[in-house]
Amino acid sequence: MLRKSLILVAPLLLCAASFQDTLNSALNTNTQTQKSTPSASSSSSIAGVKEALSLGAEQAVSLLGKEGGFLNNAAVKIPLPASLKPIATAAEKVGGKRYVDDFVTTMNTAASKAVPKTASILSDTISSMSVEDANAIIKGSNTAATDYFKAKSQDKLLSALMPIIKESVAQNKVMSSYQSLKEFSGTTNTSSKLGDNALIGQASSIAKGLGMKDVVPEKDEDIEAYIGRKTLDGLFYMIAEKEKTLRSNPLASGSSIIQQVFGK
Repeated sequence: MLRKSLILVAPLLLCAASFQDTLNSALNTNTQTQKSTPSASSSSSIAGVKEALSLGAEQAVSLLGKEGGFLNNAAVKIPLPASLKPIATAAEKVGGKRYVDDFVTTMNTAASKAVPKTASILSDTISSMSVEDANAIIKGSNTAATDYFKAKSQDKLLSALMPIIKESVAQNKVMSSYQSLKEFSGTTNTSSKLGDNALIGQASSIAKGLGMKDVVPEKDEDIEAYIGRKTLDGLFYMIAEKEKTLRSNPLASGSSIIQQVFGK
């Protein structure tokens, strides 16, 4: 009887063992798939985000670093510091508009000459990106990549920019233009070539009579620091605009990896 029972049970045991082997195999395969899928996905994500960032940074540096890159772009053109606008308004009333324009031009020229210095730092920031950073950017806002740049590289960029800004400010006579504006408006007693001109001296006297000296801030604006901040503002603005374009129309990028990552 026992022998017959064993004969009957044996096939069932074999079937059960076979089923368990099949189940284990399926589970192992599924586990391996689950382990490999995130790796492939992460690889694509970081590659796509890096390429998008590279395109944005390259375009921003290229457009802003050329002659007139800031001056001829209304979106990023560096205006007079707020503290100097009363002086400029008053100066224009007595024929000093060209001194205002000269000052604005020299500031924007200095910024354009400094921008190419940012390229290597932006590149390093992209290279150091982690998978977590990339995934956060993909899931983030339309300017998440630009925000990543700001968070990771803003201080380094400003530090790198300032020596170039100072040099560019000197080369483009920014402070000379600033001084000329102040002298024209009769807001400084410093003598220079500008003060030797009889017409300018007359305008300066008129300016003083109009009370222009009353609109001068007590302390001079830190022009170099101001240009540095505005240069970065313009750079990040341009990168953000490129990022928005890539996100809204990844197909136009011509990059398959960008389409794969941002086209979902």
